[in-house]
Amino acid sequence: MEQTQTRVLLAKVGLDGHDRGVKVLAQSFRDAGIEVIYTGLWKTPESTVKAAVEEDVDVLGVSFHSAAHLTLVPILMQELKRIGRPDMPVVIGGIIPNEDLQAMKDAGVAGVFQPEDLMEKIVTEIKSIGAKARERRAAAWKANEHAGWIAAARTGDRTAIGQVLSWIESGPGDDAVDRYLPDEPHKTLIVGVTGAPGVGKSTLIGRLATELCNRDMRVCVLAVDPASPLTGGAFLGDRARMTLAADEDRVYLRSSASRGELGGLAPATGGMIRALTQTKTDVLIVETVGAGQNDVTVRNWANPVLLVLMPGAGDDLQLAKAGITEVANVFVINKADLKGADRLAAQIADTLGDNRPVVQTVASHGKGIAELADTLLRGR
Repeated sequence: MEQTQTRVLLAKVGLDGHDRGVKVLAQSFRDAGIEVIYTGLWKTPESTVKAAVEEDVDVLGVSFHSAAHLTLVPILMQELKRIGRPDMPVVIGGIIPNEDLQAMKDAGVAGVFQPEDLMEKIVTEIKSIGAKARERRAAAWKANEHAGWIAAARTGDRTAIGQVLSWIESGPGDDAVDRYLPDEPHKTLIVGVTGAPGVGKSTLIGRLATELCNRDMRVCVLAVDPASPLTGGAFLGDRARMTLAADEDRVYLRSSASRGELGGLAPATGGMIRALTQTKTDVLIVETVGAGQNDVTVRNWANPVLLVLMPGAGDDLQLAKAGITEVANVFVINKADLKGADRLAAQIADTLGDNRPVVQTVASHGKGIAELADTLLRGR
């Protein structure tokens, strides 16, 4: 199995509304070759643990404000135990008085970082803790424990799903995936969402997932973000843009780094899709990296494929070029409150024909999301 990057989840738990520090950490971690998942502000211990087990991270990093660590750390550790992951290393940061350090250690915290700690020290310790976690995971794979995880994942067990996806992402080989996850018929609707950076894919997906949950559906989101070609690190921020949906009990969200793969997806995306379709999922949404005209790999796995556009980002000549516009089944004009949305819709019809649906949305306000859900489910 290949050596994967250290994966760290950073969360601001409690009433802490300041994110400058955690973003500095995230950037430093990324530059050090770490894959960083950021959940956003004002998280609860329960939502933080939900995110951590879905992402199956090597290290869970939590920042607290105003001595909240004394109250929230025990809750966090108890929630990890309840959900079946008491082994997941937890590190904490913020203003932690020296007299509280022993209490945090007694609670099971693997490391405490204080404002005066140098970034080099923090990165080194995070990588060391993460390496030990990966060693334990590799030992579990060698002991064939992933077979039990796969069985539990098929029942919808959130923790087991995360562990199965990590096993697939570790690169066990096609033969092993075929043996443990044979192809079988499924009823999951697989929706690919692609488009250029900045068109609002993540916000759109968050709103769409919430809409589908309101229709009593179970939704999985597999979101791919680019990895650094220099360090291999990545900043995976989709959870921060899908906050409401990510906290929904009916939503399972997994972030994935592209790890050098071309075409808009990651090396393990295909195997992860196969696993997720066997977990009682009604709709699986696969989000590509910010895609260019030739990033069309998602068509091999998803039907329908949504191409998200925005007004003012090109002309009809761009629409006529081969590639991503050819594989799209549905066109979504997001940020449709901007000037030129109707003109773009007309250009799509004139250039590409009117046999493929065009839906206008303003994802930040929820406008058009119900219509988009109707369009996707019509052919299910």
